[in-house]
Amino acid sequence: MNRKIYTALLIIIFAAPIAAQDDDDFEGTIQDSLTPPPLKELIDYNRSNNTKNGFSAHKMNYILPYTYSWMDEYDGRKKNEIKFQMSLKQRLLKFYGWAFYFGYTQKSFWQAYDFSESRPFRENNFNPEFFFRTKMWSGFRIDTGAEHESNGKDIPDSRSWNRIYITPYFENDRVIATLKAWYRLKENKKDGEEDVGGDDNPGIHRYYGYGELGLTVKIPELRNTYISSLMRFNPAHKKGAVELNLTVPLSINSMSLMVQYWDGYGESLIDYNVHQRKIGFGLNFTR
Repeated sequence: MNRKIYTALLIIIFAAPIAAQDDDDFEGTIQDSLTPPPLKELIDYNRSNNTKNGFSAHKMNYILPYTYSWMDEYDGRKKNEIKFQMSLKQRLLKFYGWAFYFGYTQKSFWQAYDFSESRPFRENNFNPEFFFRTKMWSGFRIDTGAEHESNGKDIPDSRSWNRIYITPYFENDRVIATLKAWYRLKENKKDGEEDVGGDDNPGIHRYYGYGELGLTVKIPELRNTYISSLMRFNPAHKKGAVELNLTVPLSINSMSLMVQYWDGYGESLIDYNVHQRKIGFGLNFTR
């Protein structure tokens, strides 16, 4: 083989993978090989994921094989069930560390211990969204987006709403704090109970309020344990909810043991106006 042709082939073979990388990815690879990245870059990589293609985690992903509700049996449901959540996002556009995403979250409640009723899924909440994410400055960023949430059921059990929101976010090596504020897009009032085009839950703002506060405390001294909370409250109607999560990493893979406690309204859309207390035990896959 001609030496010039052989040299050209070597250049193509070894240069192509480098050329295929994004500039941000390549620069990050060089930086990682020289010195450990500073904390804010680790946060940007792990939480924002603005420099990588493909699916990535959005909200928490977990499964709670056993949950127990202190509420009396309601609507024929059993007190114990399985709860799980799947949440992913896909980056659609990026520019100078800013990005535009499509996200999808599904939260499911499975009456797996109700053998007399063929173990049905009593509720699924489907939550697609589009959002714009800024780059991160010293652990701070902002998400702005629009989302839909519904349970896919027929009248009279149909529940849905649409929101636009803004979410400031801050993270350092000890805490993660978010404040999500939203505005519900108005829907027409139902002409009757069988009207499929009207508002399925006109009073949902009384129970969900107009925003929620998230706070996570990191405890690296205890196997990097996280204690996280999610709180919302409408002072005008004195309704709200609190969710507490304890996650302790296992020594295998990236899973964590998880305990979740819920107290308040709206754990699911069908229960937006139902108060209950629940505790669940299981595994967390992304925090």
